[in-house]
Amino acid sequence: MMPSIEVIGAIPVSTARDLLPGWVASHATLEPEESVALEGQLVALVASVDDDAIAGLLAAFRDAGSEYRLFPADPFARSVTRIYMKALTPSRMVTGLERLDAFVAGGGRRMVVCNHLSYTDTQITDSLLCLEGRSPIADRLIAIAGPKVYTDAWRRLAAISLNTRKTAQSSAVATEQEALDARALATVAFETMEDCARLMDDGSIILLYPEGTRSRTGRLQPFLRAAGRYLRIEGLRVLPMAQSGTDRIYPIDDPLMHPATVSLAFGEPFSPADCPGRHGAVEEAWRRVAALLPEDYQPTDTIATRM
Repeated sequence: MMPSIEVIGAIPVSTARDLLPGWVASHATLEPEESVALEGQLVALVASVDDDAIAGLLAAFRDAGSEYRLFPADPFARSVTRIYMKALTPSRMVTGLERLDAFVAGGGRRMVVCNHLSYTDTQITDSLLCLEGRSPIADRLIAIAGPKVYTDAWRRLAAISLNTRKTAQSSAVATEQEALDARALATVAFETMEDCARLMDDGSIILLYPEGTRSRTGRLQPFLRAAGRYLRIEGLRVLPMAQSGTDRIYPIDDPLMHPATVSLAFGEPFSPADCPGRHGAVEEAWRRVAALLPEDYQPTDTIATRM
């Protein structure tokens, strides 16, 4: 049985130092020798840091998701999960890196939009970018995250290894957030947009999953029309990105993670301002992500958006 968020947040630093490597490694279904090797790497990492680093991880763990705001990555948690995710991706492929490099070098307000398969999607993106020598880009990503990301101990550890900006989910897909009336939901959405603009002006890159929830079939779902609010941020450039395989690493309703082949593909960027119509930018983003996906992740129809 997984310990609760409250139990983990209350343990002393010395206990966390002893238990963290084994607890993290136990979530991966690796071959015995691979599991031993992973736990050994995590033990060595824990031994290399002082108590302040572990105390910082525990503090970030306790605080994560407490408000609708930015939660910067905890440096030690980031190191832990990058080791872990590398062990789960023995076979990986990244294409279109030249597009990503040019996109980032262009400056200005930058956003990446991607299909959504698993709670580990952002971790995989972070890990693969680091393995491809793009750690500075990975460090700049801020994922827009709904409340579900923070409500489970294992997910919360993943969340604190990443830069996340908590926001309220659209009422069309929300299942695990505090009850918000329409006015409160609109207020949170407006504040999130303002914060995203400011963060991008400061050099961050926003990562958005416009489906709003994980695909249950693996195939691309229509994008939420509410995602169009993000794409209407002034001066925005958008880079489409497609993932595959993350649903096999962390399947829906499975408490464990499994090694699998994963891929990232980056497409041609576009400016939402060039897309006519109220939902034109969302539809264009959907088409560009769909075009990057392998056949078994392709959408089954041509409906690009939903309420």
